[in-house]
Amino acid sequence: MDDALLRYWDGHRWTFHTAVRPAPAPSAVERPRQAPQPAPVPAMRPDIVAALQNVRGVLVGSMKEVNLLPGYLRPEEQVLALTAAQGEGQGVLACTNRRLLFLFVGVVRRQFLEVDWNRTKHIFYSQSTKTFSVYTTKFSKRAVPAFTVRVNNLNDANAIAHAAQSAAAAPRLDVV
Repeated sequence: MDDALLRYWDGHRWTFHTAVRPAPAPSAVERPRQAPQPAPVPAMRPDIVAALQNVRGVLVGSMKEVNLLPGYLRPEEQVLALTAAQGEGQGVLACTNRRLLFLFVGVVRRQFLEVDWNRTKHIFYSQSTKTFSVYTTKFSKRAVPAFTVRVNNLNDANAIAHAAQSAAAAPRLDVV
């Protein structure tokens, strides 16, 4: 989907790991009149930088989503915590002051899941399955989560849960 990136093949399937495609060397006959100026790299938002500094796990395969995250945020929305997570692919799970969201952008597919704090009733992290589930109904054995993603690092899952608890500021939110 992005001609500027190379995707890696592990011998069985295409992975989610990418690298910047090297620019072709100019031929000896053809010389550019003016050297192209590199595109300015936009500075990362301070709230995202602060959240990245608190990540204890590895964000391998998720930095593309972290860089795309500002385009999915609402005005005046601040990122409180984030971590790598697995949905339909390796992406990023972010807790903001307004909602909890998961973003994955792959070659063929995209996945964007979100739940606003005024709809969230329960958040559950299972250490045995390493799944982070968000419920918009009262939690029970029959309740179906609004979304579930896999978070491998327990410390990062706890950081997301604590940020969620402080951001929601609602007595109905139960972090287990």
